[in-house]
Amino acid sequence: MSLTARELLQRLADDTGLPYDTVAKRVNRRMEKGKGFLEAVTEIAEENRLDPGKYSIDPVKIVAEVEKILREDYTQTLMISAVLGQMVEARGKKRFPPPAFFAFIEMLSTVVDAPHDTRSETSTEIEEQATRIIELMTTLVSLLCEWSEQGIIGISDDCPEALREIARAVFRKTKLLQGGLWTCISCGNIVEAKETHALMCLECDKKISSAHSIEARFGRLGERDRNGYGFTSE
Repeated sequence: MSLTARELLQRLADDTGLPYDTVAKRVNRRMEKGKGFLEAVTEIAEENRLDPGKYSIDPVKIVAEVEKILREDYTQTLMISAVLGQMVEARGKKRFPPPAFFAFIEMLSTVVDAPHDTRSETSTEIEEQATRIIELMTTLVSLLCEWSEQGIIGISDDCPEALREIARAVFRKTKLLQGGLWTCISCGNIVEAKETHALMCLECDKKISSAHSIEARFGRLGERDRNGYGFTSE
């Protein structure tokens, strides 16, 4: 079974004989009209007289795969977090979609038992794992959330009960961002998006020295207690 949208769309493209870009555009157009990702894939499969049951993704397995990667090594997880943090602040095509980042942060906050490995990961290894995480997280939010031309408009009816807390957090934080607000990744307080630095409120940013910025910014997420709907507190 595929775990990413790219893998699933590539299989559908191969089976239909259509170019990958054509299949992707057709799926995107359907999602802009309110169709779910898998619903759009199913329609295209049926239009081409293919068995729609062959084209599915289990979001629970995506979460399991992401958690496996994050628990492999503490240092690697911090480096991946730093890469994604930089990408969510980037502009243009290199930007990591905020909804996917919000889902990643929710998952990162539950990973507290990653081993501290003394082996130094290469930049290539970090890049490969970060790329894998990006594909998995963007796929996950496409499954958990309801989409329209304006972006996320709710939680998907097909969202598994076990993942609804993540979906609620993604929806809530995305709506806040659309309103110009940001949830600090350190203290969880809601602040004006323009009054942040490195994904933090200015107060938290001042408390953290640049020498320990990666660990301080992302290493403490697992220490915060979860209250529900994505809220976290020290």
